[in-house]
Amino acid sequence: MKEVGVSSRENPSSPYWTYRMEVSPTGQGPTPVVPNVNDPVALLHVLANMQSQMLELQRQSLELQRQQLELARETAQINREQRARQIAELERWQNSHEHVIELSKESLSNLEQVHAALIGEMSNYITENQENLVEGDFALSDFVDRFGPRLAHLNTMLAVLRPLAATNKKAES
Repeated sequence: MKEVGVSSRENPSSPYWTYRMEVSPTGQGPTPVVPNVNDPVALLHVLANMQSQMLELQRQSLELQRQQLELARETAQINREQRARQIAELERWQNSHEHVIELSKESLSNLEQVHAALIGEMSNYITENQENLVEGDFALSDFVDRFGPRLAHLNTMLAVLRPLAATNKKAES
């Protein structure tokens, strides 16, 4: 048990208050008491009890692992089903828009060249301005403004065109 005296913050000249607080471990079961540490039978009982507790914890751990495995299997199955739906939807779209497929394939090739040129330009800019980019917030903001949106939008466009061209290549094979 601990007693602590505290003065009022509003009035430092006020008398100390006294309160008591008991501190005890929580969440723990009673500590097993070994009647005699020299008694081999008592020590054997304690050891057997500890092994029993360890076995129960291992069983619980195994059950959790089985549940996690089942959830992982369900997630994998859901992902497979979703991917199959996406492929079927893409094939339906391609069958409805066959005239766009060949244009998409050509556009993808051209856009990949634009993308490569932009990445080259960005790499050169980084090489030439590396010190300013590290030390200056303005230079870094200018760099991000200059290349960030264009690169992000090109990546999005490529992400749309690539599946069209890839699926079309599969159909040709």
